[in-house]
Amino acid sequence: MLVNIQALRAVAAFLVVFVHLGRLTELAGLPNGVTDFGNSGVDLFFVISGLIMVVTTSERSQTASHFLRHRIARIVPLYWVITVAVFALALAAPALLQSTRADPLELIKSLVFIPYQRFDGQMHPVVFVGWTLNYEMMFYAIFALGMLLPWRSLGLAFALTVLGLASLAGQVFAPHAPLPAFYTSPIMLEFGAGMVLGVLLTRDLLPAARAPALVMGVVAFVLMLAGSWLWPTIDRSIMSGIPAFFIVGSALMAERAGLAWKSGWIQLLGAASYSIYLTHFFATQAIVKLAERLDHPPPRRYRGVWACRAGAGRPGGRYGASRYRVAPDRARAPRTGRPTATPAHRRPRGRA
Repeated sequence: MLVNIQALRAVAAFLVVFVHLGRLTELAGLPNGVTDFGNSGVDLFFVISGLIMVVTTSERSQTASHFLRHRIARIVPLYWVITVAVFALALAAPALLQSTRADPLELIKSLVFIPYQRFDGQMHPVVFVGWTLNYEMMFYAIFALGMLLPWRSLGLAFALTVLGLASLAGQVFAPHAPLPAFYTSPIMLEFGAGMVLGVLLTRDLLPAARAPALVMGVVAFVLMLAGSWLWPTIDRSIMSGIPAFFIVGSALMAERAGLAWKSGWIQLLGAASYSIYLTHFFATQAIVKLAERLDHPPPRRYRGVWACRAGAGRPGGRYGASRYRVAPDRARAPRTGRPTATPAHRRPRGRA
């Protein structure tokens, strides 16, 4: 078992959770995008995925069909349940989801992992975090095709070549159609990077080193988290993908040297990382909605009424409200003569 990789899966899942709590930081007055570092959790997941596919298929002989059945059994059931649940919620209470519509065609495409462009321009399925699974399923298909070839090394080379050519085509031809642009993104190279680590590990080519692994891992992790601020215009496959490659590589080197993160809680979270990734937005969206409700005071015309009701039944004056008299709001309004605007950090931002 790859103990450190399981721990990294937990880290990756919670990095993504931070991204979807970004609205809370805005309500707190922090700059927009302060939690963008969490996007790198996806890049870490992709590198890990490439590694795991190579390692698991090297441990036992299996056919391409068996490989696909196993991956589908692991990925699809929970994803379908969450997708149908979100679709039902969009049908019953569309205002709660904002950018997700109860469109039957979009539901079908989401269930069969066909990327599509939503009305807001995003390539997100019904479960908006499921865009990464569209990449995962394509990678599984490419990897399975390679398994059909007579030699394992030839199959791995085939998968790496397809991933590389797809990314190269995206850079050379820059397709404008949403589907080709999606699958020729350089982010596909991150699966290939993980595969390279898997080949090095299974062929016993990774050194066992504690100190160098720790230094490399810490530096790479800091660069990955700071990438969105240091190099905001660079493609994420470079900004986050390269550090993710070195983070995963350092974790493997450290474990080979006997340094493993075996804590029960982190291993448990790593085992649950897929479930956390797919379901966390229910909790984060609920927290954000509650925070927005608490952050926005009642409409001005109702404040005096609410204050009187708060004092109703208490001693003092008619209806018990004389002790809780509230001055008209207009008396407290700014006297600059200029209209006031909602602060930028308090403007509601669309959510998927």
